[in-house]
Formats: sequence, C-alpha cells, structure tokens
Amino acid sequence: MTYEKVDGGYFVRLFKGEEILATLCKFITQKKIGGGYVSGLGAVEQVTLGYFDIGRQKYSEKKLPEIYELVNLTGNIAYVKGEPFVHAHVVVSDQKMVPQAGHLFTGTIAVTGEFYIAAAGKKFKRTPDPELGLNLLDFTCPKR
Repeated sequence: MTYEKVDGGYFVRLFKGEEILATLCKFITQKKIGGGYVSGLGAVEQVTLGYFDIGRQKYSEKKLPEIYELVNLTGNIAYVKGEPFVHAHVVVSDQKMVPQAGHLFTGTIAVTGEFYIAAAGKKFKRTPDPELGLNLLDFTCPKR
C-alpha cells in the first residue's frame, strides 16, 4: 500500500495481493481516522459479496473466484466494539462486462486498487439494532 495525504483525506493505492477491507482498516487505525467515507476502483479477485435478507436477518453470500473490474466501491467508516469497520458496497464486472453487486465481505486486489478516504474529523460508531439484526450507524446524543 502507498498513499498521499490531501485536503480532507487520503488517496490510497493497494497492491496486488492485498485484501481490501483488512488493508483499509489497518490504514484507518494507523492514521487515527475516526469516521468518514471511502470510494474506489481497480481490479479484484476472490470476491465475496452479500445480500441482506431482512426477513431472515441474515446475509446470503456469493463467492466470485475470477478476476473482476472493481467498477465502484462506496462505503463509510465507523467503529464496532472499538475496532474500525468499513461498510462497503461494490459493483464488479466480469470479462463480458456483466456486473454483479452487493455488500463486500472480502476481495483481494488482482492488479491495483485506488481509493479515496474522506476523513470526517470525528469518530462514528455502529451499534446493534436488535429489530433489524445489524450494526447501524449510531448518532445518538450523549445524555447530560
């Protein structure tokens, strides 16, 4: 990984073989980014996508073992139980330019990955929502 600091955040380039979410979370920890936004593109392999079934309160997963264009990654940065968490959705495209999309569970850079992290300047957290079965962004005001 390499990066360049810019006004409001960082441009980050991941190298072949780096796992996207793990590498971004490590960078977020090193740079003490409390919350923010991430977007990116590149080429990926060994991708696992998810779709959240609200009725079952469970993700279904689909593994994509080939190399795909990472057409778009969009996500946010928050903390779950004190650890950084990147919640990202992606669109990937195969050699026939057929897109597939979903929640990103895993993905490894196949060629390069180019990302922009916008640092929010404050820390965001996610807390469990028992009704939905997900950790959701929590903007509750502290009690006085």
